[in-house]
Amino acid sequence: MGVLGRFWNFVMGLFWQGQRSLEQANPEAVYVMAIQKMKENYSQLQAAVGRLAAERNRLRALLAKKKEQLGDVEKDVEAALSEAQAGNADANEMGEDLVGEKEALEGEIATLTKELSVSEQTVAEYLGKMRRIEAQTKQMESKKDAMIAKLQSAKARQAFGDMVSGMTTSAEEAAVADIDKYIEGVAAQADIAEEMSGATREEKRAKLREVSRERGTKSKFQAMLEARQAAAAGPGAAAKAAVAAGKGGIG
Repeated sequence: MGVLGRFWNFVMGLFWQGQRSLEQANPEAVYVMAIQKMKENYSQLQAAVGRLAAERNRLRALLAKKKEQLGDVEKDVEAALSEAQAGNADANEMGEDLVGEKEALEGEIATLTKELSVSEQTVAEYLGKMRRIEAQTKQMESKKDAMIAKLQSAKARQAFGDMVSGMTTSAEEAAVADIDKYIEGVAAQADIAEEMSGATREEKRAKLREVSRERGTKSKFQAMLEARQAAAAGPGAAAKAAVAAGKGGIG
């Protein structure tokens, strides 16, 4: 294939691709064009069937007329036979003409019958085509409504899907994750501070117990000293000193 041939094919390919894109962008117009074409075909077929039906009716009328003529000729033949049998010489000659006319009419009737049969068959065939085109047109109109509704529904679902897919929360989720880490870190620091604070309290309690023991030791010694002094002073004072010695200290 030459350069011009390839270029022509390329141009035609672009044309058909552009036409397909236009059709996909306007699907309802495609259905309307198809329905309009069907209606045009129906109108053309209807006109053709009308002409065929007229010819069929003409053949029917002509055939009926020829049959009627044949009936009259047959009656004349019977009359000529009766006259010839009666000795009428003119009846013989007339009878020969009538028989020729009868045979001619029978031939015409046979031909017309055959032509009428073909005409009626053709008319019936094209009437059937008309009914099919009419049914296809109605189906196409119904299909157009259903398919356009289906397309609109599909586009609506697609638009909703695109909208939902565009609702990304990755940045927000990352920010929440960072906040979670921050909060966990602060909580961990608080736990450590509480643990350290708890250790300090234990140390304070230990120091307090130690001070208390030291104070208790001093109190017992002081009580013993007071008891000795009381013993030296008298029995009443000794009893009070003994009670005080028993209550001395925290532990």
